[in-house]
Amino acid sequence: MTEQSVLIQTHFSAISPGTEYKLIESSRESPVPLGYSAAGTVLAVGSKVLGIKEGDKVACYGGPFVTHSERLVVPQNLCVRLPDDVSLSDAAFVGLGAIAVHGVRSLGIQFGEIVAIFGLGLLGQLSTQLCHEANYLSIVTDLSEVRRGRLLNHYSTASGVQVLDSSHFSAAISEASGGGGADAVLICAHSLQSGLLDAALEVVRYRGRVVIVGNIPVECSREKMFQKEVDVQVSRAGGIGRYDEGYENRGIDFPRSLVRWTEGRNMQEVIRLLASGRLDIDSLVTHRIAFNDAPSAYTEMKQESDFMAAVLSY
Repeated sequence: MTEQSVLIQTHFSAISPGTEYKLIESSRESPVPLGYSAAGTVLAVGSKVLGIKEGDKVACYGGPFVTHSERLVVPQNLCVRLPDDVSLSDAAFVGLGAIAVHGVRSLGIQFGEIVAIFGLGLLGQLSTQLCHEANYLSIVTDLSEVRRGRLLNHYSTASGVQVLDSSHFSAAISEASGGGGADAVLICAHSLQSGLLDAALEVVRYRGRVVIVGNIPVECSREKMFQKEVDVQVSRAGGIGRYDEGYENRGIDFPRSLVRWTEGRNMQEVIRLLASGRLDIDSLVTHRIAFNDAPSAYTEMKQESDFMAAVLSY
């Protein structure tokens, strides 16, 4: 431990299907630690840790500090204290929630504008909930009927969320925008195939924005980008501060007046939304597995079409 770190007894850790499956596939020759989002009880704190004490319940995020492990040593800026009305199981998804929050913030759009979302895995589902809370008109799609159905069960037709297959997606955006296109596009899909970015350019408006959260090839038609003068941005993890040595390892926070939303403050917002009942994670968890049975989760992740999210219990 360091003077800026927190020792945590893990109670739950979240499996991130997209990221962890990619790690498994790309590291067959040598083992790699998996996991980056968890929740548990504080066992000890460093001498310079403020606002967190022994016995507190916390959520934490960020590799290499957070993995699927029984005990974790995590920098204080990557820990969030939990209120009594947020379950540890839900809080274990704080990292994925922060990634979704940062992606939605990166859209840069305003109340009532149109966002098109590609991909309804866990990040897409969470992002759609966040866009709904921000009162964006959300038009979303996924190749999987199961994933579309899960979101359809969550929202009524009058909710401002349209869940469509690919054959109706573009037409719905055109109708909603009067032919102008979506104000912004959020790509939450994971794919090795090119083409998603071009698809996004086709449905976004002139001088709109495309934000990439999912892992896709960043390849597109220059002509399509030229015709619409579109901004394309890759959203990096949970927000400003991620991978920053001073912020994560030495506990040096960014001034709130200059950087309103760091990764730590995005994590706090996820917990606030959970506490207020405005973010639903529980219904998205399709698998709850004991830590000793963790290998079975990865087998099921590959084989089951309805796999959305899994949480390991310790």
